[in-house]
Amino acid sequence: MAVNTSGLDDDSGDEEDWIEIQNYGSTPVNLDGWFLTDKTNNLTKWRFPATNLTAGAYLVVFASERDRAIPGRELHTNFKLAGEGEYLALVRPDGVTIASQFHPAYPIQAADVSYGWGRSSAELTLLAETERVRAFIG
Repeated sequence: MAVNTSGLDDDSGDEEDWIEIQNYGSTPVNLDGWFLTDKTNNLTKWRFPATNLTAGAYLVVFASERDRAIPGRELHTNFKLAGEGEYLALVRPDGVTIASQFHPAYPIQAADVSYGWGRSSAELTLLAETERVRAFIG
């Protein structure tokens, strides 16, 4: 979430940007040595400490520029997220292999609306074909 104005608070009570990581696998993962970055030319910008993520579990990392990487404590990157969109990647411990990325950038963000990859999709009819609608595309 790149524009957190009234959502999730960090341990200081601040509404910082945040990134959520999920272990989609069936076994635990230790994130020690993995990286988050917002720069294509610096894939090792912020390093995870020893952090176990069980199968199916989620982890929130605040993107606050506070640079906190203490195992078992709330994590904060050394960068913030741009509301107008920017590059963002999760990089494997070798420092070069990108596990997941928004490239060239995630789109412009709305306040208090998270953006990310879905695990599955389904077709859902929101309006009948005969309904009249008005759309705004910004």
